[in-house]
Parts: sequence; structure tokens; C-alpha cells
Amino acid sequence: MSGLKGDIDGISNHLASKQRRFDEAADLSRALIRSAGLAITLLHNGEVKKAEKELAKAGRLSAQLAKYTGEFEYHTKQAHQEYAEARIFYGIKQEKRIPSVREAGVDYEPYLMGMMDTVGELKRELIGALTNDDQKGARYYYDRMVEIFDSTRSIRFAEAVLQGFRRKQDVARIQIESSASEMLHTRQPSRTGTSHPKSD
Repeated sequence: MSGLKGDIDGISNHLASKQRRFDEAADLSRALIRSAGLAITLLHNGEVKKAEKELAKAGRLSAQLAKYTGEFEYHTKQAHQEYAEARIFYGIKQEKRIPSVREAGVDYEPYLMGMMDTVGELKRELIGALTNDDQKGARYYYDRMVEIFDSTRSIRFAEAVLQGFRRKQDVARIQIESSASEMLHTRQPSRTGTSHPKSD
């Protein structure tokens, strides 16, 4: 029994260490999700300096969390996705461009997922622009929505390979179509028609 006890003690110590690492990863994930979400809210509210500060904090949290990704990828992916969404949204709104994967500082899958979720944030900005009779601003956000959708149209993989992506594509397409409808209803009579992506 002494040999078995030694094995069980060794297993228990290993799992206790893994539990501590998981708890650390979970705490970082929650903090990152909160920070990224706050950055997005601040951007919507026009509080750019505060948003930049929060985004920088989120970037540091994302870098810390990255060391746990290999071991707890399933539990850290959502947090990295939220950060990618915040970083991409900031790039589009403040820098007038879509950040690259390298600039976002996340892996490929969180980047793709975060990019698709950004379409919803852009729709919110578009509606705000239309409310303020800013047709040019609305068109800018609409064009970025279409750019994101069209650039990812060719991505077709099994659900086991890229879980949830096709659903996000469908949601993005619906958001773009409804945004096109909003623009058509509020545009000036002299403007030309608004195009929108076709469903596959």
C-alpha cells in the first residue's frame, strides 16, 4: 500500500498545482473580460482617453493570460476574444483601420471571433450616427461591417475546427442587412442606393 499511497500523493500534488494554475487563469480571464468590455463601453460613450487606458490594461492582462492558453485554452479563449473585439473596435473607430492579428496580440481563432463580434459594435455606432444625421459617419461604419464580412466569407471549416464561427457569420450578415435597411430609411433622397452582402 505504501507504493500506492506514494502514487496517490504524487497525483494529488500534481492536481493541486494544476488547480492553482487554473484559478489564476480564471481570475485573469474574468479581469480581462471586464476590462475589454469597459473599454468598448467607454469608446461608445466617446471617452477615448479612459478607453485607451482600459485597453492598455486589457492588453497587459491578455499577455499574462497567454501563458495559460496551452493548458487551459478552452477557458481562456473567450477572454482573448473579448480583448480582440475591443482592440479591433478601437482600431476602426479611432485609427480608421482594422488592426492585424499581430497588432491585436491574440491567436488566430480569438481574432476571427472577435472581429465578427465587432460588427455588432459597429452597428451600434452606425445607428448613433444616423440618429445624429451623420450620413457620412454611418456609411463609414457600414463599409467596415461589409469589409469584415466579405473578408471572412471564404472561411468555411467544420464546427470542430472553428467552433461557433459560422453562427457569428450569420449574425453579422443579419446585422449588416438590417443596417442597410436603416440607412435606406434615413438617407437623403439624392443619395444612391446602398449595397449589402448577399447571403451564401
